[in-house]
Amino acid sequence: MTGSYEYYKTYDDVAKGNVNLEEQIRDWLWNMDLMIEFIKSNRPEILDSFLKICETKYSNELKQTTFDLSEFGFDKIANDQSVLNQYTDLKSLGLQIIMKYIPMREDYSLSEKKEPIRYLDYLRAKHLLLYHRISALVEILGRNPGIECYKEFVQFWGKELAKKEIDPVTITEARQSFVRFWKESGGFNFGVIDINDNAFLAKFDKCVWHESMKHVTDLELAYYTVCYPGPRLRRHADYNVWLRRSVTLFSGEFCDELRWDRHVHDEPEQPSHEFSRRIVP
Repeated sequence: MTGSYEYYKTYDDVAKGNVNLEEQIRDWLWNMDLMIEFIKSNRPEILDSFLKICETKYSNELKQTTFDLSEFGFDKIANDQSVLNQYTDLKSLGLQIIMKYIPMREDYSLSEKKEPIRYLDYLRAKHLLLYHRISALVEILGRNPGIECYKEFVQFWGKELAKKEIDPVTITEARQSFVRFWKESGGFNFGVIDINDNAFLAKFDKCVWHESMKHVTDLELAYYTVCYPGPRLRRHADYNVWLRRSVTLFSGEFCDELRWDRHVHDEPEQPSHEFSRRIVP
């Protein structure tokens, strides 16, 4: 390996981040609504089955337990007709899953204030909402057609996201920002190396995103939940910095992330897995 690399071993199971939970929940429900909108427009023949199976999967995730949405102010979102207003049962079940996996302190009240929440809890709640919806597509359409339908949805999602999010960050700013977050969040064991002035590689040996979903039965669908959308959404949002992975922790011994300035590089070659393996503590 030429060049020097940095390595940080800071993963901590109990690491927390300050999260605006109400804002995040609304974003997760917006994504649920967006997926239903996509199915209505592109696969209307499966809509009823999709909704029914999603409700069943969400109910099974709750394991016969019900949560009182008024207890911590979640009824504020449940009663808000601007979010999933036609699908109140699905919304209620989704909010209960969030309450199940994100433990609330006794005096908590849902608001837009940032609160310290354990990353594992936050990410598990977020990802399970999408994982069960992907599983529903696979159950209805079959494995490969279901995954292809989900990939089409990600393209639709990216185009909608581009209407409200454009990030003009430079490659230098991206490197500084990502490394600072990865290092300070307590969610990763990782190394990073500059490939050139306009590209850098990060290799993850432990990642809280993976940890949040490694317990599920179908790890391929967990990959599509956690890892697949990011690079595709970035391209639709016309970011200056693009991302590619050739392996993730759901299928390999590490995850490799190459980020580059798309104005300088078209499609740069991904460093070999042997190159990445040599980035060690």
